[in-house]
Amino acid sequence: MLFKKKLALACILLSFVMIFMVACTGNTSNEFKAGTYTAEAKGHTGPVKVEVTFTKDQITDITVLEHTETAGLGDNALEKIKKDILAGQTLNVDTVSGATYSSDAMLIAVTDCIEQAGGDVEALKNKAADDVTAKDDIEKTVDVVVVGGGGAGFAAAVSAAENGASVILIEKSIAIGGNTLRSGGGYNTNNPELQSTMEITDSLLDELKGYLDADPKDYGDFAPTLEVLQNQIKEYIESGDTHLFDSPELHAIHTYIGGKRTDLEGNEIVGDYDLVTTYTNNTLPAMKWLEGNGVEMRDDVGTILGALWPRSHGGVKPLGTAFIDPLAEKAVELGTEIMLETKGEELIVEDGVVVGIKATKTDGTSVTLMANKGVVMATGGFGENGEMRQEYNTYWPTMPLTMKSTNTPDATGDGIVMGREIGAKLVGMEFIQLMPSSHPETGSLAGGVWGSAEDQVFVNKDGKRFVNEYSGRDTLASAILKQEDQLAYIICDEKTAGLSPEGKNVWGDSIEDLLGNKSVYKADTLEELAIQLGMDESALVDEINKYNGYIEKGEDPEFKKSNFGSKILTGPFYATPRSPSVHHTMGGLSIDTSARVINEDGKIIPGFYAAGEVTGGIHGGNRLGGNAISDIITFGKIAGESAAKDK
Repeated sequence: MLFKKKLALACILLSFVMIFMVACTGNTSNEFKAGTYTAEAKGHTGPVKVEVTFTKDQITDITVLEHTETAGLGDNALEKIKKDILAGQTLNVDTVSGATYSSDAMLIAVTDCIEQAGGDVEALKNKAADDVTAKDDIEKTVDVVVVGGGGAGFAAAVSAAENGASVILIEKSIAIGGNTLRSGGGYNTNNPELQSTMEITDSLLDELKGYLDADPKDYGDFAPTLEVLQNQIKEYIESGDTHLFDSPELHAIHTYIGGKRTDLEGNEIVGDYDLVTTYTNNTLPAMKWLEGNGVEMRDDVGTILGALWPRSHGGVKPLGTAFIDPLAEKAVELGTEIMLETKGEELIVEDGVVVGIKATKTDGTSVTLMANKGVVMATGGFGENGEMRQEYNTYWPTMPLTMKSTNTPDATGDGIVMGREIGAKLVGMEFIQLMPSSHPETGSLAGGVWGSAEDQVFVNKDGKRFVNEYSGRDTLASAILKQEDQLAYIICDEKTAGLSPEGKNVWGDSIEDLLGNKSVYKADTLEELAIQLGMDESALVDEINKYNGYIEKGEDPEFKKSNFGSKILTGPFYATPRSPSVHHTMGGLSIDTSARVINEDGKIIPGFYAAGEVTGGIHGGNRLGGNAISDIITFGKIAGESAAKDK
């Protein structure tokens, strides 16, 4: 049985779709010069090189010789495109949602080979593939159905299974991972074991002392938490301890401050006290739970952009794969059935209780899944739904339909819509977070070089700093939007660029590829870097020298940066152009501390649970960098346990 489960997992993670080596009997009305040809095209993270073999009238084989596309997503897209081309003997195939660049690279490279073989490309583009027909309806019953295959979904699936529930997880994409797979993988939590090995800086100590003068009355529902924090800080200072201080209460206050926002209509929002404190009190236990389920965490702590404090952890494996891969493996080991290319569309409600979900597979097959104990919604936010963004946004002056996004294309608010249709209460929908450090052309987080937020220096096209780089993400994004061409450069040196010994950034992008496509600029001196960027060379040099002086003094009189990293001193120097794009939607389904969904009358909807970006209420109007992964894991775990134990 264990062998079968591991075999099933291998199919899920490594090749969701078997390669069809089809020898079609029908004539394609196309002639080729028989032989094998090679070509390559630019994918999401590097070149995709293919080898295509032809007979006189058929494409008989496609081999991917080389690629660096994202494991579990981009590589699956390559396999699916390959299968569809071979099966239909056509170029008229759909790209894979969430992996457009990988899909396009495969199609372009194969097209190049067809041209080399003398084939009629236009005829193959216009040739209809064989009709995809729906199969027999699927009907199943389990204890818990999880909708969404990202971090929250898999945390819920593992947690529910650990608590004795039978589980089916459905995911509308060809691949698991969702936005978790695309994320930077930062996990915020206090961690005395690691933070006690770090020294507190004068600026961070001054921030702590500032809380001693704060009036609890100004903190609303969070007044009790501030009072506890003030006592903790007093004891810390009196002890003479110089190690980095942190606590769940400080994390809660940062989450409260970071999320307290007012929209353009004067409406104020803050994180829900019960949800925030449940979150910050459980991030460390949730991380220990992850480690117990195979997730390997690094033994260092930094600051994700917009995190406000050095409490950001990361996995040993790259980015979101650190969480998705081991959780998926554990879920399968515990008996979870995973159904890919299965889109949840309608919750089934009987006598006011959610008892299942109706879904549809990509081939049109109808799926009905009944849940004895509950449905966990973990479909993510609505960052890729331009109409929904415009419908709710009251925070940003404009929210164009064309604004780029860091999100998977599948983040279209499906779970929010399904919940809304059965009367679920929505909270915080008006507030949408922009990621300040996104690629200007693709909107992606990838494609740049930088280190921890302490080390980052932002300059505009004149080579001037314009913002406190340790601010919240909406503050940074707003400041960049006011610069010429809504563009900023993150300036790094050899030490702060965050490159691996192999010359790759955290997303696995090669620095040579990044330089080649102008995603990053590199020079031996700051003067040379300024010239490449079209800046006055003395302006950039003077600005970096001034910033280095602020580090020496431990004070930033211009922008009040509260935590400094290393000086920008040692070449080579790098500049990464960045512009804001849609990153996180703060609003969604209202939940309680057990992850049970609340209706518009403030009552629990029996049998309905939610976790992750599909929910609202935790982050107020602005999420701290690094809070998302620890949120989806913490509340995903809670949701799975609640669903398994209820009834």
